Formats: sequence, C-alpha cells, structure tokens
Amino acid sequence: MFQIASTIRPGRTTGRPADLIARPVAPPVPARPVRAARTGLGEGAVLVALDAAAVAAVSAATGSSEVTALVRATAVALTLAVAGLYRTRLQFSVLDDIPRLVLALAVATVAGVWLPWPVPPAPEVLAVVLAALVAGRVAGYRLLRRHRRRSPGRAAIVVGCGEVAVRLADALREDRSYGIAPVGFVGPRTLTETSLPILAPAADLEKAVKKYKPLHLIVAYPATPDADLVAALRRCRRHGVTVHVVPRLFELAVGCGGAEVIRGIPLARLRPEPVQLRRWAVKRLIDICGAAVALVLLAPVFLLCALAVKIESGRHGVLFRQERIGRDGHPFTIVKFRSLTPSTDLESQVKWNINTDARVGPVGRFLRFSSLDELPQLVNVLRGSMSLVGPRPERPYFVEQFQRTYAGYLDRHRVPAGITGWAQIHGLRGDTSIEERVRFDNHYIEHWSIGMDIKIILRTVGAMISIHRV
Repeated sequence: MFQIASTIRPGRTTGRPADLIARPVAPPVPARPVRAARTGLGEGAVLVALDAAAVAAVSAATGSSEVTALVRATAVALTLAVAGLYRTRLQFSVLDDIPRLVLALAVATVAGVWLPWPVPPAPEVLAVVLAALVAGRVAGYRLLRRHRRRSPGRAAIVVGCGEVAVRLADALREDRSYGIAPVGFVGPRTLTETSLPILAPAADLEKAVKKYKPLHLIVAYPATPDADLVAALRRCRRHGVTVHVVPRLFELAVGCGGAEVIRGIPLARLRPEPVQLRRWAVKRLIDICGAAVALVLLAPVFLLCALAVKIESGRHGVLFRQERIGRDGHPFTIVKFRSLTPSTDLESQVKWNINTDARVGPVGRFLRFSSLDELPQLVNVLRGSMSLVGPRPERPYFVEQFQRTYAGYLDRHRVPAGITGWAQIHGLRGDTSIEERVRFDNHYIEHWSIGMDIKIILRTVGAMISIHRV
C-alpha cells in the first residue's frame, strides 16, 4: 500500500509519475477534490472552428460571397458533427477521420451545399476542400495534443486491480496526450507495484464516485459479479461520469469494434444515460406533438368509448385513476377508461390482473383487449408524467415487491414511463414474466434512439389494428 507524498486531489492530478513519490504507510483519505474541467467540449469547439475556417477559405478563394461562404461552412460543420467527427476521443488520428470526411463531403454535395458553384461541383474544388479540412485537422490535433500534455488531465478512477488495470493506469499516466489522469483504483487491497492508492473496495464504487468526483471510470476486469457491476455503473453514469470498459476476451477481437486502443488494450466507451443526451429533448417534442394530434384525431373514439363505459358502469365514473411509479421513483396518477370498479381501494392497489375477473363486462373486456382503455393516458403524456414510449409504470405495492426480487427492476425508472414500450410489442403485457419485462425495458433504455421510438409506435398501432408486423 502506498500514499502519495502530497495530498491527492483527483480532480486536479498532474498525472506525472515523477510527481508521485510512494512510501509504504497507511492509506490516506484523500481530500474532497475539485472537479476537473470537461476539456472535451473545448476540443470539439477548436475542431469546429478549424473545419469552418477551411471551408470558408476555399469558398472565398473561388469567388463566393461572404454569406455563401458562411452558409457552406455551417452546413459542412453540421454534416461533420452528424458523422461523429467532433466526438470526444482519447486519441486523434487524421487517417481515421478521412473516410468520414469524404462521406460527409459527399452528403453535403448531394444536398446542394456548394451551389451556386457548378452543378455538380468540379472534382478539383471538392479535392481542395478535403485537403483544407485534412490540413486543418493535422494542425488542430497537434495543438490539442500539446494542450493535453500541458494540462492536468481529466481525473479518472480505474475499477479493477489486476494486471490489465495496472497497465492501463500506467499507460495513461505516462502518455498525457490521452487527456486522462488516473488518480486511484477501486477494488480489493491486493494491488502491488503501483504508486496510485486504493480509493475504495469494489462494493463502494458509487460512494467513491460521489466522493472523488472523477470525470471518467475505466473498468478493467473487476472481481465483481456482472449483475452488481451493471447496476453500479448505471448509477454512476447518472452522476455525469464517462464509463470506458475493457471488453472481455479482447485478445480475440471480441467487442473491439469502435473501441479506442491504449497500448494494445481496447477501451469501449459506454453511451451516456438517454436523458443526458441532447436529442432527448426531441423525444419530449415528439411526445407533445404526438399526444396533441392523437387527442384531436381520436376525439370521436374517446366519445364512443366514454359513452359505452358509462352505459356499462352505470353510476360509476367513466375514468379510472390509480397511483403509479414513474421516473426516479416519483408517483403520479394514471388515467384510463374504466373496465372494472374494484370493491375497495386496497383491491385496486394489490390485485395483479383482472383479465379473468367475472366482473369485467363486455365493454371493459373489449377496451382492454384492444388497448383503447389506455387512450386517456395521452393526457399524462402532455403533462410530462409519461411518454408515448417507455417502460410501463407499476403500482407502488408491486414496485416494492419486484425491486427486492428482480435485479435491475429499479433501473427501469431511469426514464419516464410510457403508454407502450419495447416489452409490450414483444408480447410482454398482462400476466407475463416480470424478469423478461425488466430485461426488455433496460435493453430499450440502453439502446434508445428516436428511430427505435418510432418503430415501437408503428408496431403498437399495427397491433391495435391487428397488423402483427409493419
């Protein structure tokens, strides 16, 4: 066990081996750190400026007006952003960028960005633009590498205490151009031959993240069961930490696609939590527009359903309200067309399924079978307590039971509940396996995209009109 000579400040470590003098004394409790700056955002801004300047310079050289040059520079920068050329990276390579640069230029050309240049633009013009972009990136990457070597680096915690973990930590500390400065390990206290401290045991990973506030986690074969590790990493990502994972069996190129390689060891970057993505706002916009349009177009259907329920239920209300658990465990009131009037409030809270209940009349049974009873939930979507697509919300009584029984159940609450979801379009509704629902719901969250939401909505509409595949 070693201690760093000066007080460890994980957010501001220099990362230079010469600055870390080890001496065999009791492990310290490092001071609460100052969070390091997110230098990746500044790096992206530098690249955007260089690319825009390159396109604008070529446009000006060919006689284009200032407005035209500005439009082209902006359009190309947006295309390159879509191509992922401004993403935060551990290492820079112009050769790796060239295929994406060519593709982005091709897309911009097809979109007519180069008008009023000749149509199609002369090949030599595109060649000059590509050469300008490459030259700008060569200079930019050189500047960014120099900046990284002179800066403290973004603080990182290495999860794992084996040979691979040590090799990664040593490589990142020796070559500061990666922009990451490991400040310690999380794992068992069996590590030797390293001057970095053990910050916490593996079971206290989330506590270590809250205490030391690293910007990165590097997961390198920790001796932790996968189920426990997955849950812990999901919680850590919600603190804004970027997680990198060494794929198992990477020596056989397993899971190495798209990974960045550090001294022969691949690091796969995990996606942030969906709600932390910029495009999550688009999902909310789709929810508002979709719910508003559906409420207007389906107004006659609402009226017919309400009339049928009123005739069947008699003196009871048309709508049924019930407490459910939504995002981050917050309760809200769900609204549905009434298909059954429970004898007591307790019954509605603890009775799992009413499909076989003799008290459900023909109207209620039809509404449940066709999912028309779910339509009033569009109001919940407009209010923001639900989404069109997401994990189905459950009652507090069952949430309390399921979280103790099924691993990852509470992870479903990372996003708003939905009227329909990935589990539902795969037949997991009603009296079906909760374990499978948990697996499908968390799969949806980890792989969420706007396209996935649209697919789920289309398949749900198709199922409601008896079309099984769209």
